[in-house]
Amino acid sequence: MAQPSRDQVLAALKEVQDPEQGADIVSLGMVSGLAVEDGQVAFALEVDPQRGPALEPLRAAAERAVQALSGVTKVSAVLTAHKAAPPGAPAPPPPGGQGGPGARPAGQPRQPLAPGVRNII
Repeated sequence: MAQPSRDQVLAALKEVQDPEQGADIVSLGMVSGLAVEDGQVAFALEVDPQRGPALEPLRAAAERAVQALSGVTKVSAVLTAHKAAPPGAPAPPPPGGQGGPGARPAGQPRQPLAPGVRNII
């Protein structure tokens, strides 16, 4: 039994329509994290947090559409809803390890690690 390709899975998912938005879930950018390996398919459907609970039937329909493909042995689809940060919330630290413990806000002077010591080697 031949394993389905990523393109075949995406084609099957394009047949699943979001009834509220009137377009397929692939075109709407809802499908993320698609993985196809040895007949097993996994992906997430990214949805608006307010719509999340009501979209379980959409998740199930996407799972059924992929399961119908030849060579699919297992499908795992999950709904994921990311909430936007509340107004006034601090921005996440920049990448590269800055902003961790001991980080200081911009404009504040650096506190010496060892008072009176200029350099530590």
